[in-house]
Amino acid sequence: MVIPQHTKHIISTLSVLFLFHLTTSAQSVINGFVRLSEGDYMDFVSVIASPADSPPTIIGSTFTADDGSFSLSIDSDCDSLILKASGMEISPTTIKIPNRSGSYDIIVTERTVELKEVVVKAKKIYSQGDTINYNVDSFLSQSDQSIADVLKKMPGISVSESGQLSYQGKPIKNLYIEGLDLMKGHYGIATNNIDPNNIATVQVLENHQDIKALKGLRPEEQASINLRLKEGVNGVFNLIATLGGGYGGEGLWNNSAIATYFRRNSQFLATYKGNNTGEDLSQELYSFDNDRSRTRNISSITMPSAPGIDKRFYYFNRSHNATFNNVYRVGKSGEFGINAAYLNDRDTRRNYSATTNYLPDGDLNRVDELMDGKARMQKAYGDLTYMNNGDENYLKEQLKFDWSTTRADSRILAEGDDITQAGKTDTYRLLNKLHLTRRNSVSRGFEIASLVNLEKRPHSLSVSPNLFSNIVVGDMLHQSVDFRNLSTENSAGLLSSFKIGNFTLHPSVILNYHHNSLRSRLDAMCNDLSLDNLDTGIGAEAVFSIRKIHASLYMPVKYRLFSLKNRLDGNITDKKRFRMEPSFNFTYRINNSHNLNAKASLSYMTPSIETLYSGYILTSYRQLSAYDVAGLYEGDTQYCSLSYSYRNILSMSFAGVDLSYSQQSPDVLYGSCYDGIVQRTISRRTSEIGNMLSAKVHASQGFDWRRLKIGASVSYSRYDNPLLVQEEILRYTGNSLAIEADISLTPFRWLAMSYQGNYSQSATRQKGLERFPWLRTVTNRGSLDFTIPGGVTLTTSLYHYYNNFNDGDKSFFLLNAEAGYSFRRFSFTLSCDNLLNRKSYIYSDLSALTESKALYNIRPRSVLLKIRFRIL
Repeated sequence: MVIPQHTKHIISTLSVLFLFHLTTSAQSVINGFVRLSEGDYMDFVSVIASPADSPPTIIGSTFTADDGSFSLSIDSDCDSLILKASGMEISPTTIKIPNRSGSYDIIVTERTVELKEVVVKAKKIYSQGDTINYNVDSFLSQSDQSIADVLKKMPGISVSESGQLSYQGKPIKNLYIEGLDLMKGHYGIATNNIDPNNIATVQVLENHQDIKALKGLRPEEQASINLRLKEGVNGVFNLIATLGGGYGGEGLWNNSAIATYFRRNSQFLATYKGNNTGEDLSQELYSFDNDRSRTRNISSITMPSAPGIDKRFYYFNRSHNATFNNVYRVGKSGEFGINAAYLNDRDTRRNYSATTNYLPDGDLNRVDELMDGKARMQKAYGDLTYMNNGDENYLKEQLKFDWSTTRADSRILAEGDDITQAGKTDTYRLLNKLHLTRRNSVSRGFEIASLVNLEKRPHSLSVSPNLFSNIVVGDMLHQSVDFRNLSTENSAGLLSSFKIGNFTLHPSVILNYHHNSLRSRLDAMCNDLSLDNLDTGIGAEAVFSIRKIHASLYMPVKYRLFSLKNRLDGNITDKKRFRMEPSFNFTYRINNSHNLNAKASLSYMTPSIETLYSGYILTSYRQLSAYDVAGLYEGDTQYCSLSYSYRNILSMSFAGVDLSYSQQSPDVLYGSCYDGIVQRTISRRTSEIGNMLSAKVHASQGFDWRRLKIGASVSYSRYDNPLLVQEEILRYTGNSLAIEADISLTPFRWLAMSYQGNYSQSATRQKGLERFPWLRTVTNRGSLDFTIPGGVTLTTSLYHYYNNFNDGDKSFFLLNAEAGYSFRRFSFTLSCDNLLNRKSYIYSDLSALTESKALYNIRPRSVLLKIRFRIL
C-alpha cells in the first residue's frame, strides 16, 4: 500500500520536531523527601526551586505528598539550584544542589506558632505531583444543589449541557468517588445528585493511567476526576427527598429521592425522579464510555426538531426515572459493580416550520409544515462489572444490557395535505467486554482485549395518505425494518518484545468481524441483505520514550474482506483488500506547566448496510430512499492535529490551543432529489475530496478575589466539501466562528453572580455563486443570587437569545425567579418560570444549502413550590 504524500509530509515534519526537542532538552528531574531530623516525613510542604544565581526567580514548585515525597522537573541551564521548603509547621529551610537529576532530602525543624484570632483558609487549588486538588468549600455557594454546580466554577474544568466533564478542553476518562468507579461511565447521575456539602476535594488526575500494570509503559492523554469526601460522610446513610407541586396551564409536580451510602470498601447511590416541569431526566443516563450502538433507525416518524434554547422551556413532558448503583471492593485490588436504570418518558411537541432547499439551477424548493407530535419512550440498562487492578495483573470483565421501546404518532399539515404518522422502535442489546493485562517485569508481558456485541432493532412507520402513489400503490404506506448486528473486536499484543535503549517494539494481532442484516418491506418492495466485514492482520507499535518525550508509531497491516449478499436474488458481491492504517503520536511534556501533543493518522472508511440497499424504504413520511450504486466501496480519511496546553496552579491559570485538519476522499456521495413536498435519497460515485480545518483557543482563570472565575474560548472552522443535489455534484465552502465565555463571581457574602454567553456566526457559499448571508446567533444567560436577612435567598435568571435570520423581533427574553429558605432539615423553594409569559419562540438556521425557520410553542408561566428534606 502507498501512503499518501500528504501523510508522509506530516510524519516527516513531526519526526524533525521530535529529534530537535530530543537534542535540545536540558531537563533535570529532582526528587526526594522533606523530613524532620528525627525521621518523620512532612506532608503538604511547599517546595520551590530557583536558580542559585537568581533566588527570586521560581522555575519549579510543588507540594509534598502524604509520605513527604516531592518531584520537580527543571528546565534551566543554570549550574546549581536552591530548594526552599516552607510550611505552617516547619521553619523555612533552603539547600543548594547541582542542576542535575537526582534525589535530595531536605531536613527541616519543627516549629510552633501561636496564632491570635487568625482565620486559616485552605488553599483553593494546589498540586501534588500529577494531581490537582480543588478545595470545594472555596468554590461553594449557598444556592448550589449538586457537585456539578460547583465544578462549573472551577478553572480548567467545564461541564457540557449533557453533563460531560472536561479538563483543559478534553473529556475526562473516569469519575471516581474515593478511588472507586461507582458509575461506570454514567457519571451524570453522580454529578447531578451528590450533595456538594459532602465533598471536601475535587482531584484532577493528570496523566492518570488507570491500569496499574501499564504505568510507565503507556501514557494516558485523558485526565480523570476523583471526589474526596468530607470526614463524617463515610459510613453514614443519607436519604433526601423532594416534593414539589404547582401550576402552569396544568397541574405540575416534581418529586425526587436520593439515597447514598459511602464506605471505604463499598459505595451505594440510588435515585428516583419524576416531573412534568420540563426537566430532562434522560441526560443523567447518558454513557460517556464510547460504547456506541451498532444499529440505528432507517425509517422513523417526523417530529418537531429541537430549537436552540434551553430544553426546559420547550419540553412538555411526563418523566420518571430510577437508578441503582453499587460497588464493592473485593480483596486488595478487586471491585465488583452493579448498575441499573429505568426511564419512562412522554414528550409532546408542536411547531410550524418552513424549509428551503437551494437547487443547482438557482430555483428554490420550499416545504411548509405544521407538526403536532407525541412520543412515548421506555428505556432500561443494566451493567455487571468485575475488575482486578493489581500492579502486575489487570482483569476487567463487563456485561451490559440495554433495552428501549419508543411509540410515536404525529399529525402534519403540509402543502394542503393532512398527514398522520405512527411509528415504533424496539431495541435490544447485549454487550460483553474483556480486558486482560499481565506484566511480569518492568516492560515484559501481554495484553488481550475482546468485545462482543449483539443487537436487534425492529422498527416500523405508517403514513396516510400516500405521497408516492406513482411508485407505491395504495392510500396508506406501511414500512417495516429489522436491523441486526453481530460483531466482535479482538486484539492481543506483547507489552514489549524488543528493546534497545529507549526504543521498544510492541507486536500485536487483530481479528474483527461484523455481521449486519437488514430486512425491510414496503408493500411489494422488499430488501433482504447481509453484510459481512472481516478485518484481520498484524501490527507493530514502535515507541520511543525519554524524560518528558513520548513518541509512538503504530503500523497495522490488515486483510479486509467485505461480502454483501442479497438474499432475494442470491447475488453475492465481494471486495478484498490489504490495508495499512498508520498512526503517529508525539507528546512533549516541556515542564510542569507546558505540554505539546501532535497526531497524524490514515484510516479507511467502510460501507454500512444502511447505504447499500437497492429497494425503496420509506425513511420519513415524505422521503423515499434507495441506492443505485453497484458494488461495495471504500474511502479514506487523513487526519492530523497539534495541541498545546498550559497550566499554572499557583496563579490558577489554564489555557490551550488545538489545531486539526482532515481530508476525506469518499468513493460515493449521498444526496437528495427534491420535487415539492417529496424527497428521494440518491447516490453517485465520485472522485471529489472534502477538507476541513479547525482551530480553538481556550483559557480559564481563577482568582482569590471574590471567588472570581473567568473562562473563554474562540473556535474557528473552515470546510470545502462536495454535495450531491438534484443528480448534480457541486461544491460548497463554509466558515464558522464561535466565541464562548463563562464568569462566576461572589462580590459579597450576600450576593453571587454567574454568566454564560455564546456568539456564533457562519456562512456557506456554493462554488460559482455569491456567498449566503452570515447567520449570527447570540445566547446570554445570567443569574443573581441574593441572601437577605432571615436566611432567605432570592435568585433571578435572565435568558437572552438573538438570531439575525428571524423576521421581526430578532431578540427573545425569558425571565425566571426563585425564593428559598432552609430550616433545620427542611429546605423550601418557590419558583416562577417564564415570568414574562412568552408564548412562542422563532428559530432560524442555515446549513449547507438548506435554510430553515421554525416557530415553537414554549412552556407558559408557571409557579412551583418544592420542599426538600433529609429523612435519614
